Amino acid sequence: MAAGKRGWVTRPSERFVYIIYFVGQLIFNVIVSSYTLVYLLNAGISEVTAGAILLLPKIIDAVDDTFFGVLVDRVRFKKGRFLPWIKIASICMPLATIFFFSMPASASVTVKCVWVVIGYILWDICYTMCDAPIYALSTCMTNNMDERNSILSYTRISGGIGGMLASILIPMMYGSNGMNLGWSKTAIIISVLGALLMLPAGFLIKERFHGEKEEEVSFKELFAGLTKNRNLVIIILVRFVFMLTMTAEVLSSVFAQYVLGNETLGSLLTMAISMPIIILSIFMPMLMRRFDKVHLHAASMALYVVASVIQYFVGYGNLGAVIVLSALRGIGYGGFSILSFMFVPDCIEYGQFTEGRRNEGVSFALQTFVNKLNAAVISSVSAFFLAMTGFSAANVTPEGQRGVWFAYTILSALGGIAAIPLLLKGYKLRDKDVAVMMRANNGEITKEEALKLMGETGNGKNGK
Repeated sequence: MAAGKRGWVTRPSERFVYIIYFVGQLIFNVIVSSYTLVYLLNAGISEVTAGAILLLPKIIDAVDDTFFGVLVDRVRFKKGRFLPWIKIASICMPLATIFFFSMPASASVTVKCVWVVIGYILWDICYTMCDAPIYALSTCMTNNMDERNSILSYTRISGGIGGMLASILIPMMYGSNGMNLGWSKTAIIISVLGALLMLPAGFLIKERFHGEKEEEVSFKELFAGLTKNRNLVIIILVRFVFMLTMTAEVLSSVFAQYVLGNETLGSLLTMAISMPIIILSIFMPMLMRRFDKVHLHAASMALYVVASVIQYFVGYGNLGAVIVLSALRGIGYGGFSILSFMFVPDCIEYGQFTEGRRNEGVSFALQTFVNKLNAAVISSVSAFFLAMTGFSAANVTPEGQRGVWFAYTILSALGGIAAIPLLLKGYKLRDKDVAVMMRANNGEITKEEALKLMGETGNGKNGK
């Protein structure tokens, strides 16, 4: 990965801190997305109430994500478009996380609910600030598609490591079967670790390419241009639909604590899912050079669906079988997770090629919003579904345990069944065409030459 090979322009130190940033970011992501439901259940908040209060902040979140995306596209700092936001987020993110998990144990249920809603909104705002700019930064660090794909692929390795690290440490710290530190102290330790990993990126990375300076446009014109990018809308919808029923992430800690009877087994389940992601990330750049991302994406979702259904019928009586089949699901989910973040940069290149505008800030803010919406919706869906099946954390019954298992496996597969045809029928961009568009966007060839290379009926004309 030395700079200069194959036309790469970034320094090794830049790539390293960019990749390591995602270790810290995923630590923050996991503690909230995977442990909020069990945190609320431990605090004495009912399943139905937990589901409701997790959805409420998303109304405000839709506004703040949209506003922030426009802000990133319009504000110009002296020291870069994206790096200043990353510096601010690296400080605010740990503070928001600590606040969220420091709910007073002696407070009434009403006070606890208000605390959670306020804390969740603050955390969401900070997460948008740490997520959209770092992905947008990948489009101006380098103008080499192979380099960008490789960097983004390695962020899935580091993200997998961060997610696995958090999922191993958190159950060992907060619960009675581990160090019994409680949620507040656990959040402090996790947040310090995450901040230390994220901070270097804001100081060591260089922004190089922003394209030609674009004229100021109104909010209406900005979003009109965004909606014309049909491929961006489709790929965001594909991720939303697949993740809409991704109960496995949310319920792994609930399954470990209330079905298997030991919350520390959640770490083992997470390792079974995370290790394939890390290993697969190493080979993904090579796979992408042989196969188009769209086909790899569809195959990954199909594997996850099949493995989830098989796991349900095998059952959870044998822990070894649970671990093996979780690892197989991890391969499918790993492929999906690695690839899903690589499509938005391609859509940005397509937007510049067809409409003359990149709109990085709004594009990645939309991605961030959908990711957070998924996290909240699936937490709410999981909580409501468990309540419907008769599960209660206060009185666990065999019927309730079977409901957890069904939600953990079968319900988790439904999103993939719907997302695969949406991807194959709706998303028109292909890697070879994006590479040509990038050459035109960088001024290496004219738009007419690019259209000729792609073919008169290629994506350059019909991809809208």
